[in-house]
Amino acid sequence: MAGRERRGDGGSLAMRAVILGLVAVSLALAGCGGWFRPRPVTLEATRPPTGDAARPPAPEPPKVAEQLTRVASELSELQNVVAKLMASSRQLEDQLIYLQRRVGELESQSRSRAPSPPSGFAPPAPMPAPPVPPLRSATTTPAEDLYRMGVEKLEATELDAALLILYDLVTTYPDHPLRESAQFLVADALYQQKDYRGALAELEALVGAVPTGAKVPDALLKIGLCQRSLGDSALARRTWQRLVREYPESVAARQARVLLRG
Repeated sequence: MAGRERRGDGGSLAMRAVILGLVAVSLALAGCGGWFRPRPVTLEATRPPTGDAARPPAPEPPKVAEQLTRVASELSELQNVVAKLMASSRQLEDQLIYLQRRVGELESQSRSRAPSPPSGFAPPAPMPAPPVPPLRSATTTPAEDLYRMGVEKLEATELDAALLILYDLVTTYPDHPLRESAQFLVADALYQQKDYRGALAELEALVGAVPTGAKVPDALLKIGLCQRSLGDSALARRTWQRLVREYPESVAARQARVLLRG
């Protein structure tokens, strides 16, 4: 009987130990439950980062405009270089024509003053001067467009480009009605640059090519101004007298009369 009571006390103790262990485990789990709770997802957590660090790098601006500007600048420089070469070539041609004409005048004077050759000997025939080939242009632009572009360049004070374009018109379309105005503009531009000899050559060529043109009175007036600037006042007066005599009603003739009185 006593042994049965001892076995019953031992079983109660074991049962109590098991219950106490379960209670301890439950309390432990209840106290640590906060560590295993999932954290709620907030709007701040889902918002993408802001600021300079989150901005993508700005794309490089296109460089096409810079390239076009550079190409346009290089093209303008090339036009100026070509215009200067054309103007220089034209001036050299005009000087050659002037020298050939002057040589012809001197040879004529020399023949008129030379003694007659002895009988039986014929004087040698004078050698003709070689012809000067005119400048030719390969442009296919219409004369009207060339004239418009030349005037626009003059208004923009791009004299070299303007001379190049107007020279193209004069050499490509020598019989066009706009040729007269174009060559007068060339001469006037040279005169403004104080290139009196070049302007004189252009004006004389204009009067020779279009002797009945509308620009002839103005050309004669400016020819006299060029001659006076080159130091030949007597020749300038004769030119103005011719202007007054041949075109008495023109505006240029009125200006020539004022110059003759001065």
